[in-house]
Amino acid sequence: MVTELAVGFDDMVVLSEGGVDVFVLNLDADPEVPPYYIDVAGRRFAFSGVTFLVRGHSAQLSQFVREHEAEGRLLLLGERRDRYFAYVFDPAADTGEE
Repeated sequence: MVTELAVGFDDMVVLSEGGVDVFVLNLDADPEVPPYYIDVAGRRFAFSGVTFLVRGHSAQLSQFVREHEAEGRLLLLGERRDRYFAYVFDPAADTGEE
């Protein structure tokens, strides 16, 4: 099972909805379960444990993004079948050490 995936910005699209913009990575090509970590340009995003339906998510998703951005955290979504998996990067918590 893959627990970590490294991608670039070219691998993602931007979802603009409800007054927010968030990167979306398509995870349907991998038959395994989605990874726990996604590394993008030196930033390690961790799965937050939160998912949203691809259809019917607008109000909840935009509020979720706004709340995290207000706290200084970055988000990206992994799209897998009919759900978005929310991944979070917190620059304040990033020490660069493992």
